[in-house]
Order: sequence, then structure tokens, then C-alpha cells
Amino acid sequence: MLVLGEMATDEGHGRSLAQEALDTGKAWERFKALVTAQGGDVDYVEDPERLPKAPLVERVPAPQMGYLDAVNAQVIGETAVLLGAGRARKGDPIDHAVGLQVLHKVGDRVAAGEALFIVHANDRSLLAEARLRLLAAHAWSETPVEPLPLFYGVIR
Repeated sequence: MLVLGEMATDEGHGRSLAQEALDTGKAWERFKALVTAQGGDVDYVEDPERLPKAPLVERVPAPQMGYLDAVNAQVIGETAVLLGAGRARKGDPIDHAVGLQVLHKVGDRVAAGEALFIVHANDRSLLAEARLRLLAAHAWSETPVEPLPLFYGVIR
């Protein structure tokens, strides 16, 4: 990103600038300024234990060994909404304690039984439905799969 933004001459230089920002704390201060600019409460960033926690947290294991061939992002998003982490309609409440952690991406080799994702829920029936939807959103391959690119192009 630093190269694309013409702040670095090449990837190595960009990596060096990014590491310097992390080491000096400049990146952390910028992040907190971004949170403040968007109306967020920096106290939650500085002390994440203050954030609400879902009463039900389940690591869902991969049903088989293989390579992730596809992950249906629409199903993932709709499942997050089902749990209450997003809105189906304007004005719907958001439960900040629930959500999904997707632990693998297309191209990853996953062992059977390895955690594929983590569901944070507030209702057992929603947790069960989310588990089924998320498992169905993953397609598998027995042979290696090329990972998806981080970006597809630059728009100028």
C-alpha cells in the first residue's frame, strides 16, 4: 500500500517504513486517532476486555482434510446478520458481542478436526444454524488450490 501510495520506493522500503511505525508507536497513535475521528471510544481500544462477550463461543472443526477451494462470502455475511452482528434492515439493532472468526482462506490446507471458524453467539439455536450454514459455505479440494489475490488491480 505504501508503494501504491507513492510513500515508499519499493516493497522492502515500504516494509521498513511500516515496521518503524509499529516500533515507534506511531501506527498505534494513528489508529486511535482514526477511531476517535469516526466517533469511537478509544477506551475500548486501549482495554478490549471492556467489550461485550458472547455467552456461547464455539470452535467449529473442519469436517475433512483438504484445501479450501472456495468460501461463499455472501453466506458468511448473512450468517453474521443471523447472529445479530449486522442489520437485515435499517434500524435493526446490532449485538456487539456476537460474530464470526473465519480462520482460513481459499488455498489453505486444513486438517480434519482443525478449527475452521469460531462462532460467538447468544442463542443455542442460532449457534447451531450458523454452524450448518458456515460449513456449507466452504468448498473443498483434494489438490492444492491457488490462494486468491490480495487485490485485483489499481483504479486510478
